[in-house]
Amino acid sequence: MCLSDPSPFPFLSLPIELQERILSLLPVSDLLPLLSVSHSIRSLIQSPTFPSPPPDLFFLLFSSIDPPFPKLLSYHPASHRWVSLPISSHSPLYHSRPYATSSSLAITLSSPAGPDYEDEDVPPEASLAAMRMFSSLPHQEIPPMIPLGYCFVYAVIPDGDVSLSGPSDHFRILGHSYFNHGIFSQVYDSRLGRWSLTGKIPCQTALCTNTAFVNRSLYVSDFMPYQCQLLKFDLTSYTWEIILPMPEMILSASIFSHDQNVYLVAGFEDEPGRIITAIRVLILDWGENHESREWKETSILSGTEEAFVGFTNGACWLYGFETVARNGLVCLHSPYTSRVLLFDVRDRSWVLLPRSSLEPEYTMWYGHATEMGQEVLRPVGA
Repeated sequence: MCLSDPSPFPFLSLPIELQERILSLLPVSDLLPLLSVSHSIRSLIQSPTFPSPPPDLFFLLFSSIDPPFPKLLSYHPASHRWVSLPISSHSPLYHSRPYATSSSLAITLSSPAGPDYEDEDVPPEASLAAMRMFSSLPHQEIPPMIPLGYCFVYAVIPDGDVSLSGPSDHFRILGHSYFNHGIFSQVYDSRLGRWSLTGKIPCQTALCTNTAFVNRSLYVSDFMPYQCQLLKFDLTSYTWEIILPMPEMILSASIFSHDQNVYLVAGFEDEPGRIITAIRVLILDWGENHESREWKETSILSGTEEAFVGFTNGACWLYGFETVARNGLVCLHSPYTSRVLLFDVRDRSWVLLPRSSLEPEYTMWYGHATEMGQEVLRPVGA
């Protein structure tokens, strides 16, 4: 219930500058309920001069199997709880899953695709949409990708600061196409408003959707069992480079970045064609003068540890997992048990998340993350 002003709350008797300083320290998820407390607080939070609150991270982990997607089962690390986040029926995300996310930005189809297309590929001549998730800001129309075989989007990168605050922020979308026995990359630059072909990618198989952004370069791996390699795409020169092979004996692997480092989380097998017996996290070590490149282990979760046993529900097998990472946190999902494991690269801890009571309503892995920012606090139409 919204209380009318003047309010009996002592907080409202403080100087406006002090109110603003206190409120700006709260995460967005704590500020949202305050919008209905009083008109004064709502006006203060929605003021153009209100300082940006700290980013509020949500892992968007599960959805319904088929569209529409009215809600997402999400994990909120700051409060250590599961929450159900609604998606507006006016949002393109109500009918289509995102291809890529970064900060609060999401790239998806502008309108629903037909039944003949999978979630991963972009239908021919389909327009895309760029939007701030869970905000009232209008989405931005993106022209269709260059029609060159089967097209895919695997990354979106905001220019400059990754905290997005308005529709004028610029970004680039990275995609690739399969054509004539080769894989070619293309980039959309929002400043130019068009796609550009950027050359042939030095690989023969599909690119994984997990990427790492470090020092104006995007790192991505291809996927072919026992022959994976790490690739780097320079966002200044638009050139590709093979960095190094992936470690041997891995069944499942994803890369992520934190603190300007590239990491790999991988499930290792004891023998080729067998099951995962350990999950290891490795860091890309460039060596002195960037002349030697190798993977160095930073953490390991063995198959006998409690978190691993819980992740597999006590089963003696694990063939693979799905991941989503943001801000040094990695959520690993087992499609066989629907359990979620959380790894924190900062203290190298492994935690098996409790099951959510809402799980039966959400059975499909969604696999994205968003950082709610000031844009979700803005009034509709602002």
